[in-house]
Amino acid sequence: MSRRLTRRDFFRSGSPGLNVRWDAAKLGITGQQVSQILDTTEPRILVGASRGAQNGVSITAFNLAPGDEARVADRLHAVLSAARVSTAPESPKSPVVDLTGVWDVHIDFGASAGEHSVSLQQQGGLIQGVHRGEFVARDLTGTIDGSAVQFRSSLPENAIGNALSFTFTGKVDDDGMSGDLDMGEYLRARWSARRHSYARG
Repeated sequence: MSRRLTRRDFFRSGSPGLNVRWDAAKLGITGQQVSQILDTTEPRILVGASRGAQNGVSITAFNLAPGDEARVADRLHAVLSAARVSTAPESPKSPVVDLTGVWDVHIDFGASAGEHSVSLQQQGGLIQGVHRGEFVARDLTGTIDGSAVQFRSSLPENAIGNALSFTFTGKVDDDGMSGDLDMGEYLRARWSARRHSYARG
């Protein structure tokens, strides 16, 4: 983390994004925690937690002004290099439920709401499937650890004009699932999901 990132790093190979990964157990901090720190301190920087939200963050650079890449790199370096106690990650817990099936997902954005769906296949604590939004579908991967669930989908920049990722983090309860949605530079939202009910005819 000693090398300063440049705009060439962000736009290398025509990609508008950058994934920064590390060993969360050695540094004692996860990607989700780094994302929260950068979002709630000055200067405020919005990044997305990378897949699994344990070992990194993703940065979308298309809206950076000249010089912003240095501020982002310096701030990220400061957070990751801060002294903290390293702790070994807890052993995964057995899933409380099998999430395999189709789920109707309601999302409460800042000024509107949306209806999505996810089709999930669960094997042990691993999840894969398809996330369908209002206009497009994309692959999904995730995990379930006890009652804690997280899954992520993403669209590349060339699919819709801007790169877009959805990281759903939440808990499973008797009624379904619910939690927080991280959309990177598109801020955050709340989500809830219920198993799809098929009409009989």
